[in-house]
Order: sequence, then structure tokens, then C-alpha cells
Amino acid sequence: MLSIIGRAAVKRVVAGGPQSTNRALQSIWQLQRVPVPESADNAPSRSQVLFLYKRSYATTTVTKARAARSPRSTTTAKPKTKAAPKKAVKKPAKKPAKKAKPALRKAKKPVKKPVKRKVLTEKQKELAVIKDLRAKALSIPTMKPPSAWQVFTADQSKTSGAPLTERMSAFGQQYKSLSPAELESLNHIANENKETNAVQYKQWVESHTPDQIRIANNARKLLKKKYNKKHLATIVDSRQPKRPANARAMFVKDRYDSGDFKGIKFAEASKLVQSEWSALSPSERKVYEDSGKSNVNRYVQEYKTVYHRDSRAQIPK
Repeated sequence: MLSIIGRAAVKRVVAGGPQSTNRALQSIWQLQRVPVPESADNAPSRSQVLFLYKRSYATTTVTKARAARSPRSTTTAKPKTKAAPKKAVKKPAKKPAKKAKPALRKAKKPVKKPVKRKVLTEKQKELAVIKDLRAKALSIPTMKPPSAWQVFTADQSKTSGAPLTERMSAFGQQYKSLSPAELESLNHIANENKETNAVQYKQWVESHTPDQIRIANNARKLLKKKYNKKHLATIVDSRQPKRPANARAMFVKDRYDSGDFKGIKFAEASKLVQSEWSALSPSERKVYEDSGKSNVNRYVQEYKTVYHRDSRAQIPK
């Protein structure tokens, strides 16, 4: 009876379609657990047990084979269209953060050491003043010898190598022994030199402004008066406005120009002129006073024209 039940079970397993080996084994296992009265007649023979084992193994093998041969569906699965990969949007690269420049330290200014001013002596101060005045006084260019004697000594000095004192004494004796023709030649050269010097002098003066010449003359006057520099002559400039003469100065000039004091010493002549000025009547004095006022007005106008500034001269009322 057991063999019949086993075969029936195997058939059901095979007929049921492809199943897994595990399920078939479970079915056989359940069949074997069916309670059957144990008896000699019912006990399966060895051949039956081997048959059942073989069948169960074969069934399992066939089941696998059939499962492997299961027909595939004829419809070919369309390959899924892969979505086009999205292009990764490149994020703009972040600009590197600018490094903060280190704050420049202000360079410390070098502390200037106080310059020690040299204390000048009185003599040094005087020399400095003289040097400044000489610079303002200007240097007149060297002129040609304007006299016969100067022409002679200049020519003789070119050939003589003796000391100056010896030369001058010798030149004096030689000059006295010159013939009239030689003196005439020297005078002719001297006169030509004068004309040349006049042109050269005027050109030099006009190469400076009238104000520069005025300052130069003031410096020359101070050098002569205060520092005893007698060799400095006043620079003659026709552009300079003539200083106005007052009423008394005009009267004195008129009296000397008259020739009444010819042969009279200056001191005595001055006393006479002063007494005459004091004796003038108001109407006579007014003539000179009016002339003096007009001279001051003329000077003020010329000063402004030449120096481009007002004069400090006060116009008399």
C-alpha cells in the first residue's frame, strides 16, 4: 500500500508542473510520515525503498531540467531607453578671496638733528655784509685806457718784468722824454678808447634793469661811507629819474651859475649864499618853492614809470 501511495504522490508532483526540488522533497517527506501500521506485510521491501529514492531523485532532476527548458516569451523586451545623462552644470569657480594686504606701517620720519648755527664774530659778520653789498654793487667791465699816460703804461707793462714801484718810476721818466709826435699818437689812441668805452659802458648798463642799477648805486654808497671803499664809482644810468631839488638847492645853483662867487673860497661863498636866501622876500622865495613842487611831481611820475611802483617821496602841499 505504501508503494502505491508513493507512486501516486510522485505522479502528482511530476504532473503539477515544474516545482522546486525542495517542495518535492517536502511532499515525499510528508508521505513518509503518514502513520501506517507496522507489520511485516506492510513494511516496504528494499527494492521498493530504493525505487522510491531513485524516483524521488529522478523527479527532482527532471523538475530542474524542465524548469530550465521553460519556454521564454517570444516578445522581445524592448531595451529601456536610457535617459540621456544630464550634463553637469559647472558652477562658476569661486574667485579666490583676495588676501587682505597687510597694513603698511608708516615709516617714521627721521628726526632731524637741530643744526647748530655757527656763532659769528663781529669781524665775520662785517665781512659777510661787505660780501653781500659787493654782490649787489655789480662789477663794471674792464675798459680800455682812456688817457695817453694810461695807454703808455699799459704798453710798457707788457715788456717789463720789474716790480710795480720800480716800473712806475721808470715809466714816468720815459713818458716825460716822449716827443710831441709820440704824445700825439698816444692821445689819438686814448680818444678812440674813450668812444669805445662809452658804447661798451652803455650796453653794460642797459643789460641791467633800472632797479638793479639803483640798488647797485645804493650798495656802492654804503660801501664808500661805512666801509671806506673809495674806489667804487657811481654807475651812470640815463634811465634813472633825477632826484628833485628843493627850493633852497635851486637858489644856490642859480647863484653859483651866475659867476658872482668866482675866486671865492667855498666856505665863504656858502655863507654869502645863505644870507642872501634868508633876505629873499616871500614873493621871490615863492618862485623857487613852486619850482621845487613841480620837480617833486615830475620825480614821482618818472619813478613810477621806471620802477613800476610808487615813490616814497612826499609831494609838498
